[in-house]
Amino acid sequence: MCYIVTPLLKQRMIMERLIEHWRYGYGADYNPLRGAALNTITTRESLDIVIDEVKGKGNPLIIGTSSKSRPHKQIGFRDMRKIVHDKNQQVLILFGTGWGLTDETIGLCDRVLEPIFGQGEYNHLSLRVAIGIILDRILGERGGKDE
Repeated sequence: MCYIVTPLLKQRMIMERLIEHWRYGYGADYNPLRGAALNTITTRESLDIVIDEVKGKGNPLIIGTSSKSRPHKQIGFRDMRKIVHDKNQQVLILFGTGWGLTDETIGLCDRVLEPIFGQGEYNHLSLRVAIGIILDRILGERGGKDE
């Protein structure tokens, strides 16, 4: 399941309209696979609501993401792969946009994934790129680059 969280009603309405376009009508006829992929997306107004929903299925391990190292909470991709593949453990991975996750949200996290580093010191990536790299490293067949 993928949750998109924003307190702004207009933004949730736009997201839901876009999702519905690909699930039904012309969008679904044009590209049925996109509609099927979007069936896993749900919008919510707060992280608290999401956490409560996930807790209803089991106590989740809450994992944050950040472009900064968080040594006291940091977890590497190899260890994260082991946790995600444990069918008995619910996992909620949080991605932030713009300035990233707030310090308050990082405080809610049990662990924070190590940052993605490339060739230089600059490691601020677009959300789409960061999610793609992280999911590949955690769920990909080979697991990508590791510590």
